[in-house]
Amino acid sequence: MQRPKPAVIDRATALRYMGAAGWQPDAAATALLDKAEALVLDAATPRAALRLLPRSALPTEGQGNDLRRHLEGCSHLLLMAATLGGELDKLLRRLELSDIALATAADAMASVLLEQVCDALEAEQRAYFLQQRGLYLTGRYAPGYGDCPLALNDELCLAIDTVRGCGLAVTEQHLLSPRKSTTAILGAADHPVTGYRAGCATCHLQKKCAYRKRGITCADS
Repeated sequence: MQRPKPAVIDRATALRYMGAAGWQPDAAATALLDKAEALVLDAATPRAALRLLPRSALPTEGQGNDLRRHLEGCSHLLLMAATLGGELDKLLRRLELSDIALATAADAMASVLLEQVCDALEAEQRAYFLQQRGLYLTGRYAPGYGDCPLALNDELCLAIDTVRGCGLAVTEQHLLSPRKSTTAILGAADHPVTGYRAGCATCHLQKKCAYRKRGITCADS
């Protein structure tokens, strides 16, 4: 399904993704960020797919202690996938070959835009499921967080049918294509649930994490 596109991208978060949290851009940097934002918003085509399933429908057992803790007390799973589309991928690849500074800014802007799309979708679903189904949702938890293997993307995307649902595919390495895409698992229960936010201590990518190099974590992305 097509998703609304935010009118603006959260610039403070984009700067944090670029390792420049709290920095006040000068005129030249502001112009660069303005251009990156305009290009990303023009190229992005947000789409998403959702499916509510009984917890037993997805093989979450043996997928790490962090995911198990996240789903404690939940009877159902809300599976979510979202993407900004292939045209944005083309834009980022083109910029990487022609203007590395603009490419860096655009990549950060795109990551933030994807999060904004997902935040809005989650807020809608949280209200819908509580009002219409009497179900409470945890926060989002994605394969690759903590000790949850990235390979769970395969089963998750198959369960949602993301190829037809939003044009999102999974590579042999369990990565998502288009690049600016994400998946998530939200637990659902008939009573309030909070879920569990994985920390860096259990993550199998701890020593080579690109987020940590930028001073943030995947929980912030």
